[in-house]
Amino acid sequence: MDDLLSDIFRRLELKSCVYFSRDFWSPWAMEIDVTGIAQFHVVTRGTCVLEFNGQVYEAVTGDVFLLPRGGGHILADKPNRNARPGGEVMQSFQSDTPLFATGEVATQLICGHFEYRNELKHPITEQLPPVIHIRAFENAAPGTISSILPMLVREMNTPQPGMTTVVERLAEVLLVQVLRSYLREQKHPTGFLAALTDPRLTKAIKTMHERIDDDLSLDELAQVAGMSRSSFAAQFKSVTGISPGGYLTQWRMFHACELLRVEKLPVVEVAVRVGYESEISFSRAFKRSLEITPAEYRRAH
Repeated sequence: MDDLLSDIFRRLELKSCVYFSRDFWSPWAMEIDVTGIAQFHVVTRGTCVLEFNGQVYEAVTGDVFLLPRGGGHILADKPNRNARPGGEVMQSFQSDTPLFATGEVATQLICGHFEYRNELKHPITEQLPPVIHIRAFENAAPGTISSILPMLVREMNTPQPGMTTVVERLAEVLLVQVLRSYLREQKHPTGFLAALTDPRLTKAIKTMHERIDDDLSLDELAQVAGMSRSSFAAQFKSVTGISPGGYLTQWRMFHACELLRVEKLPVVEVAVRVGYESEISFSRAFKRSLEITPAEYRRAH
């Protein structure tokens, strides 16, 4: 992948938040509402089920659930439990009478979310399934999820100076490992992740990322991919769900948002840096993508 995944997550400005590492004693169940941000749950001891749209996923120690778009779901020790609202469960943890603090059998969970601070959405996150279930017994190789979880559990259970920073970074590593594992499990991967396994498309995507200020044509990208113009355009759109020109524009907007928000550059300079010949053409493209002008965006931030 030539580390394109890292480049993408840098532009998405990934930020993790870990809510808790807690024991849930059976019987227990909590319902998490639709959030629109990626939720994750790690089973660090015991078993549980996740219910989503009528489907039940059974998990054991070491399993990880990722809901890339934060769909509503239920976590429980067994299916068909009467679930308490997730917000109520979280609030109870701050009281003297936390929910599910006593019972017969305990399941330990680490739960949290990932958010992307950039307003734009990338195909890589939009095209993932609503639920990704990574099973521990299928990911026991060194360097995969099984090597991250013990460090995450240790940091959560033995607080030390700098714990929050370490936990957040480990959670971000966990997300990448989950995506790696998911991709490895797919016999016929689809979407943008599939494009990162195609050497020809990867070359073209890498060129777009590296030469964002160039006036890249479809012919030039096809040449980089070693394909004819028509074959490249059709293959790129078929695999990623977006045209080469559409993706290049989207990637330029990711950079533009960062330059406007973080570096606070003048609009005309941003236009040049992301490959537009004039401020007018850049402003039009920016408004089509974010529905506000670059100047309005910069003021808002």
